[in-house]
Amino acid sequence: MLYLDASALVKRYVRERGSDTLNARFRKGDRIFTSILSEAEVQSALGRKYQLGHLPREAYDRAQEKFVQELIFSFSVLALDTGTLAAVRSLVERFPITGADAVHLSAAIWLRDMCQLVPSFAPGEKEIEFGVADKRLAGFARDSGLKTFNPEELE
Repeated sequence: MLYLDASALVKRYVRERGSDTLNARFRKGDRIFTSILSEAEVQSALGRKYQLGHLPREAYDRAQEKFVQELIFSFSVLALDTGTLAAVRSLVERFPITGADAVHLSAAIWLRDMCQLVPSFAPGEKEIEFGVADKRLAGFARDSGLKTFNPEELE
């Protein structure tokens, strides 16, 4: 089971370092989780790449369409609520972390805890990995007891 933050997830839609490794995880059939925050973050990242001329219009449109389709039909999208945000306060007290990164990390911690506390939540899933391309956030995740997956480090 894989929770992806936007820094890793965008590699699914734009060819960059780590894309092949990330796509291999998708082909492997891992159950993919992310928070609804990724909707804004991935669309923003794609928009910036388009605005800066790094992504032609056709590629931008294809990336946006594929992302929205997968967000709706393929991913397990976590809502932001008191449960998924429960760890934010302790994370911002413990680490010099941005609000968005705290949200993703808190959601992944909630997911890990739900899998351990409620076996029927994700039957057969034993371990969650936090997929992130941001090395600093990966360190915070490891310090929070999560196994990390950085697609950039494996290519």
